Amino acid sequence: MTMVQQELRQQIDDLSSMIEAQRLVLSGLMNQRCQVQRQLNSVLDPMALLPLELQSKIFLHCLYHAGEGRIEGTPDPHLAPMLLLRVCQLWRDIALSTPELWNYLTMHWSSPPSGANDSDSRFFRMWLKRSQSFPLTLEWEGSSVFANGTQDLIDECGGRVETLTLLLNSIPPSGSHILRAAAPFPSLRKLTINCSAGRFEIRDWMPILKTSPILTHVTFLGSFLGPEIDTDSTAAFTLPALREFHFSPNASHPRVVNATRILKYITLPALEILHIRCHLNLVNGSEDLLAFLTRSSPPLRSLFFELDSLYWPSDSKDSLKYLRMVPNLTELSLGAKDTISVLKMLTRASDFLPNIRHLTLNPMSFLQPEDYEIIVRMLDARPLKSFRLNMMDPSAALRNATLSRDPAPSEHMIRELRRIRDSGISVYVGAGERIFV
Repeated sequence: MTMVQQELRQQIDDLSSMIEAQRLVLSGLMNQRCQVQRQLNSVLDPMALLPLELQSKIFLHCLYHAGEGRIEGTPDPHLAPMLLLRVCQLWRDIALSTPELWNYLTMHWSSPPSGANDSDSRFFRMWLKRSQSFPLTLEWEGSSVFANGTQDLIDECGGRVETLTLLLNSIPPSGSHILRAAAPFPSLRKLTINCSAGRFEIRDWMPILKTSPILTHVTFLGSFLGPEIDTDSTAAFTLPALREFHFSPNASHPRVVNATRILKYITLPALEILHIRCHLNLVNGSEDLLAFLTRSSPPLRSLFFELDSLYWPSDSKDSLKYLRMVPNLTELSLGAKDTISVLKMLTRASDFLPNIRHLTLNPMSFLQPEDYEIIVRMLDARPLKSFRLNMMDPSAALRNATLSRDPAPSEHMIRELRRIRDSGISVYVGAGERIFV
């Protein structure tokens, strides 16, 4: 190599070094400019002038409200809290330093049990880590809760879960549980299980109930209940803090079977609200309720008991037994074959449900003219705030073919009911689209 070539190569190396040095200087200057720009943005941004606590509260109001007071923590990048991470560094810092933004999580998993992937589990773990030690509200929606990694994830955070909603649309494996019994929920207060398809029996949710000692609210929607629990231990267990229990059909699963059977296996000494709506009860539902009330002695204030049972007692004394055990009731909604006996007792016995203020009747038989007279006498005797009578509505063809008279109230009874309504009591009497008062 000649001397000239060596000198030229050396010049190239020197120039390359100088260029690299200038690049470092330029990079440093650009970083400085970004920092100064962020400082200027902070000065100009009204959010920067607010205390961190107020900034966090504003961000909390950005969470997606899914109706009925429910907040959904969604991974959607176009909704909070994920959207807040993408606005600017300041907002990202605020969002990540506000754990309350991350203690609501909705998990959607439509794949079969073997189809959940590790990236989903990592994402949910990252989300839950941001919630720090705050109580959790979890909503699970999917074909099964047995997906890979899901059970482990619930095991890890189960101690912090205060509200759990399971939206399930498939049948669990035979002999398995929705969640294994080894996953306790010591902090769980509100549980909702909504089954849109499949056949879920009592034993499927017993592990959750038994490992949640401070539950206050339980709602089962659209679920099938088998007649008995297939277990060695059929003794009722106690949930000492449970105040509200709801069991109703949903749009996807309108026929709930044997709903009252679950009352055989639980004792609820603090229960204030009990709502059970069952379209077909193949067991003695009033007997189940009577045994439950005898065992629990709850301070029940609201009872919604709508039962189409083949075993509803024909003796009015039997049908009134369980109502005598809840004298503190202020709200009663009753759907049964024998509701007139309740009206008669309310009319003649002032010590029967003395605190009742809101009464709804859904009779499962057609009313007779004398039944409306009993209703008027009861409304005159009792200081109700509201009365609702949802009558059976036969079709015109059925009325003409099989009934000797239209079961609607007479004009005189309608005037009497309107008189009572005008006195200040909210009164509704109707049958489907036929509204009389």
